[in-house]
Amino acid sequence: MQAIVRRGLEQFGYKQLEIKQANNGVEALEIIGNWQPEIVLTDWHMPQMSGIELLIEVKKRELPLKIGLVTTVNDDERIELAIEQGASFVLSKPFEDEALHKALLPLIQGAFETEEILNAQPIHNSDLVLPKLSQLEKVLHRFLNPDIQLTAIPTQVFSNEKIPALLALFEDTETQKVRAVAMLDIKATCLLGGLKNEFPASKVERYLTNKVISKQMLDGCEQVLASSSFAFLDRKTRKNLRLKCVSFVPKTFAKLEILFAKPASERVDILCTIKGYQDGTITIVSS
Repeated sequence: MQAIVRRGLEQFGYKQLEIKQANNGVEALEIIGNWQPEIVLTDWHMPQMSGIELLIEVKKRELPLKIGLVTTVNDDERIELAIEQGASFVLSKPFEDEALHKALLPLIQGAFETEEILNAQPIHNSDLVLPKLSQLEKVLHRFLNPDIQLTAIPTQVFSNEKIPALLALFEDTETQKVRAVAMLDIKATCLLGGLKNEFPASKVERYLTNKVISKQMLDGCEQVLASSSFAFLDRKTRKNLRLKCVSFVPKTFAKLEILFAKPASERVDILCTIKGYQDGTITIVSS
């Protein structure tokens, strides 16, 4: 099972991550104490210490870890117990590599941290920081592809079709306060990330069909969005914003839907097109 999980991670571009393996929960705790990893994947049934016992011990020690269970356990009560004890997800065997990737990606990309940042932000902000469409298109022409076209479209209404999505938070360089949020549907994400990585259209289509995105795709998209921060200009300070973080969001949350409900005066909705890729939508709101 360790070999299967490792193969699945490497298939989706996690080769550059440091990975260590333990044979049981006791050994895992020792490695955790010495190595201080960010993420732990554990089975439920193990010798000496079970996965749920490992979860409880990590919680007791208040260790800053994200833990996912990969297990044959599929009993709802036991899964609920694991979640209560701090598991980020429980993935039942057998599973496809895509399922592991979809469960793990929000942990790697910081989706939960992004949600916490947005929840801590006030909803309304009178000092709008929204990019001009022409300026944003000019930036993408310079840093990505001169054939990309951006077109203003009517205000988008939130629906389940918008999920999964990519969230990009742009912050003030001095206060580090989030001033704008860009929400990309999976088509726009694949368009920007696919172009940056020079992926063939057939490969991008597979991602769209499965609604699963590789880390390489997301890293490419993050690079594009970091370059795009030149188009976000604070009207008062006359300074550009910078990209704070990017995260892949597999499911909706309350603040996301609130942001999508903002009036037309506090947002810009964009259709992103280029030959060879499916058209994607981007919604940028002042936070």
